[in-house]
Amino acid sequence: MKTFYTFTVGGEEYKMRLTASAIMAIEKKLGKSLFAALEQIQDNLVETVITIIWGAMQPLNANFPFEKAAGLFDGYIDDGHSVEDLMREINALFEASGFFKKGQE
Repeated sequence: MKTFYTFTVGGEEYKMRLTASAIMAIEKKLGKSLFAALEQIQDNLVETVITIIWGAMQPLNANFPFEKAAGLFDGYIDDGHSVEDLMREINALFEASGFFKKGQE
């Protein structure tokens, strides 16, 4: 079973995974549970998505800086993708990390 998600920005591939430690780091940075942040994502979309990217990078890209995660967000949009496309990537990250079965949202 694939235990990571490959996120491609600017032709470069990044392996991402949501582990327990990654989720705790995300929650600490956001000041709320990950699922509460997702339920209220319309209130703070950009920061939530960038924080998820940052946290998911930590297990396989140690000490990945938050500023670089913000740069990946910008680079993804610059590559011609939409925020809606990015949300599909986040959904696939959750799926690859074992949060739900394929095809379930």
